[in-house]
Amino acid sequence: MKTETLAREFRYNGAKLTDPSPTFSLQQVRDFYGNTYPEIVNAEIEGPEIVGNKNVFTFRRAVGTKGATDELISARQKIGRVLQNCRRLPPSIVTYLVEVERFAGAHVCPLLDEEISFIDALYARYVVQARVMETAS
Repeated sequence: MKTETLAREFRYNGAKLTDPSPTFSLQQVRDFYGNTYPEIVNAEIEGPEIVGNKNVFTFRRAVGTKGATDELISARQKIGRVLQNCRRLPPSIVTYLVEVERFAGAHVCPLLDEEISFIDALYARYVVQARVMETAS
């Protein structure tokens, strides 16, 4: 039997982040990326999830609610769930969702009805449908 050390990989908002130093604690990695992504500093660290030969940790930012409507919070939560299941999602849609979430989170502005409908459709296809398929198998 051969023992293999798993490399660490970090993810935030659909982006893959390399491990800045294998000697860093998870909190130190989060602080390191805080220079690039200021909102990551208060993020929760989830994982690891073993993917191939890597331990994958996910930084999950808490959805802020100050001044936000219920509709916006729901849309932002759905975006987060869709991005969690983004393995099959086209890269252009991942980029779009990351930008919508970033913009909505920074400005707490209302989303267009068309944007909310698109987010709902993506959620139904990539999150709800995935759950149905998992329970069926």
